[in-house]
Amino acid sequence: MKITGVEASLHRIAPASPWEDATNRVQAIEFVLVRITTDSRHEGVGITYSVDVGGTAIQALIADYLSGLVIGEDPLDHERIWERLHRQSRRLGAGVNSMAIAGIDVAIWDLMGKFYGVPLHRLLGGSRSSVKAYISEIKLSPSDTVEALCERIEGYRARGFDHVKIKIGYDDFERDLERLRAATAMLPPRSLFVDLNQKWLLSEAISRAGDLDSLKLGWIEEPLVHHDVAGHASLRRQLRTPLALGESLHSRSQVLQFLTAGAVDYVQADVAFIGGITEWRRVAATAASFNKPVAPHYMMELSLQLLCGAPNAFMLEDVVGGSFSELGLLAEPIAVSNGVATPSDLPGHGIVFDPAALEACRVDPASVRSSFSGGSK
Repeated sequence: MKITGVEASLHRIAPASPWEDATNRVQAIEFVLVRITTDSRHEGVGITYSVDVGGTAIQALIADYLSGLVIGEDPLDHERIWERLHRQSRRLGAGVNSMAIAGIDVAIWDLMGKFYGVPLHRLLGGSRSSVKAYISEIKLSPSDTVEALCERIEGYRARGFDHVKIKIGYDDFERDLERLRAATAMLPPRSLFVDLNQKWLLSEAISRAGDLDSLKLGWIEEPLVHHDVAGHASLRRQLRTPLALGESLHSRSQVLQFLTAGAVDYVQADVAFIGGITEWRRVAATAASFNKPVAPHYMMELSLQLLCGAPNAFMLEDVVGGSFSELGLLAEPIAVSNGVATPSDLPGHGIVFDPAALEACRVDPASVRSSFSGGSK
């Protein structure tokens, strides 16, 4: 079996509900879909993405450079293909190249599942048939109120979620504390996760450690700038509350630095940002060697398959307004039921897109050039 074609398309769509956190107001999610064809008529569909910016660069890198490197290769040789793509793009650093490789790599794993006739989670080891999920909201607008937050948490609990993640990071820390005290009062201890989206300086985080510890949170996510290994390690020594991070990292070597420094408790590698399923598996195995669980960021429908194949899986993130199902992109929706997610048993990753919905949000890269206004605060 040989790869005969690689096509990459760009799709831009706003979240199904507004996204705002301590550092960003998200305008759109940019998905790059990669379709790989073979001489045996087996096909695979890959998915990678960016938030607001970079989708055209990812698509161009795949179409102009990386696709030619896999034509003629046997897709079952996924490790060899991944290493070749990485070796030929490593001069770009770690970022856009990892996200582009991910699109191809996910397509290859989807194709392998279809070739062998098994769902992805079984191809990855079949550690479990379902996984617990937490609801994750991206809502930190200046106008949001504690009362509105509590109403939303009531709604999440009514849907069967007993773990919730909320954003903090207002300029006024007392306002954060008011939200946290109200939210923790509604949930069991260690069931509220909080995400700062890299808002604080180390000195701010250390000064607030005592207040945060008193709330018995499940974790504190990305409190500092994402690449600050020493800072997170220092903060970890000051906290009883676990630290979660990894969504902004792009290689297993970066994750390893945080693990060896004792700077992370939950590894949140994002399958698209880290370089695809091949590299995500390596990260999960590395985390397991440090006795740390994995809780991948975003990509709910794909992360579900990964977690059900990983022995050190923790929980699935279901982001309000961000799943393919909520975005209306799937022909066969995949949803969390009563706080538990069960992967599709279709061969491959089981994500079946609605062609009409994809076409409606497909964009020509040229149309983006004069429309981007930025989302970072």
